[in-house]
Amino acid sequence: MDLSSWFEFTVYDAVFLVVVLGFFFYWLTRSEQPLPSPPKELAPLAMTDMTVEELRKYDGVKNEHILFGLNGTIYDVTRGKGFYGPGKAYGTLAGHDATRALGTMDQNAVSAEWDDHAGLTADEQETANEWETQFKFKYLTVGRLVKDSSEKADYGNRKAFVRGAESLDSIINGGGEEGSKKDN
Repeated sequence: MDLSSWFEFTVYDAVFLVVVLGFFFYWLTRSEQPLPSPPKELAPLAMTDMTVEELRKYDGVKNEHILFGLNGTIYDVTRGKGFYGPGKAYGTLAGHDATRALGTMDQNAVSAEWDDHAGLTADEQETANEWETQFKFKYLTVGRLVKDSSEKADYGNRKAFVRGAESLDSIINGGGEEGSKKDN
C-alpha cells in the first residue's frame, strides 16, 4: 500500500466532509436562547350546567378557559385555543352556543341568546352531530347548556372530563364518571 492511496478523494469523502462542516457551522451559529416554555395547563373546571349568559364569560378574554355549547353540551376547548381563542379561526364561537354555526358552517350564525336550533335542516343537524362526535372524544365536557337556572343539574364535586361515548345523562343520574380524569 503506497502513501498516495491515503490521499485519494472520493464522492463519499466529499459528502462526509460537507456533513461534518454543516454540523460544525450549525454548532457555531446556533442560538443560545432557551426554548420557549410550554403553555401552562389550566385545572379542569368543576362540572356545571350554564345558561347562555353564564357561558359568555368563557370566551378566552374574560376568563382563560374557552368554552362553547354544542347540541346542548358545554365543552372546554381551551387546549385548542389556537383555533378557538380570541382572534383565531373559530374564535367567534367561544362563549356561545356553536351548534347553528357549526351545523351551517357559518360562523356568523352564532347567537347571543338562547337557540333551540329550530330551522336547522337534517343535513345541518347531522353536521353539528359530527362535530360533537369529535369534541366528546377530544375536549373536556363541562356540563349542559340550559335555558334557565332552574334546569341545572347537581354534579357534586366532579370535574370536567373527556367523556367519549359516555352519556351525559348517565352522569347526571348518578352513574358514569367518578372524580376527574386528566385532559389528554
